[in-house]
Amino acid sequence: MRIVGLCILGLVSYVLAVLVLFPASPIVDRIRPQLGPVALEGVHGRLIKGNIDRVLSTDDLLPLQVQNVGWTLSPAALFSGGAGASITFDGYGGTGRAKVQRKFNGDLLINDFIMNAQAKELEPLLPIPVASFAGEITADISQIKLVNQLLNRFDGTLQWRDAVLESPVPASLGNVTMEIKPDGEQTHVVTIAAAGGEVTADGTINVMLNGDFSADLLLTPSADASSAVIDGLSQMVRADDQGRFRIRQTGNFNRLM
Repeated sequence: MRIVGLCILGLVSYVLAVLVLFPASPIVDRIRPQLGPVALEGVHGRLIKGNIDRVLSTDDLLPLQVQNVGWTLSPAALFSGGAGASITFDGYGGTGRAKVQRKFNGDLLINDFIMNAQAKELEPLLPIPVASFAGEITADISQIKLVNQLLNRFDGTLQWRDAVLESPVPASLGNVTMEIKPDGEQTHVVTIAAAGGEVTADGTINVMLNGDFSADLLLTPSADASSAVIDGLSQMVRADDQGRFRIRQTGNFNRLM
């Protein structure tokens, strides 16, 4: 038993030495072909803790890019069937942090994702430059799960504070909240509320994992809403007797993109 104990101690010591002393760059070079449409620039530090100058998506559809990405490896994640790390990053006029775990079966889990960003900085992510925005966006997401590189679960809240639509129709939207919750295994419900601006909003969007959606939103212009805002809403749908605009629509997000 003593020999077995010494062997285990030696193995643990070896693993710890690799984590603490081994540079991260050679490991990253070996796994680059498995990263998919992701480029890493400027890898520094050790395997257990380090920094990447810039991480960017090479997918033209969603050109994500963040800087100063730091990681701290979480060895405990190995006991739950994967490799994990706590990460921090800068990007889009703000900062963020999250706990990321890559399961041995290829699934990706992102927990405790916190981020703030400037709406203006996120405009390049729009598939078509049809609008411009201002305000601060914050994300507080308890879990994101990807299975076979496709979104499987999203549970969290997005907030857009001091929201302003600058174009095509200038409008102050106040504070906008989107709460996204799973509803069964195939559906997510997005609850939208906006208050404090020229238009208040209430409604839900049901989204299937295949991209199908059904939306039911009620938009109510405030007493001081500009004529341009009301005209813009009128182009989408006819107002009811109380001057409210109800939007009901079905479709598929993948086709819209």
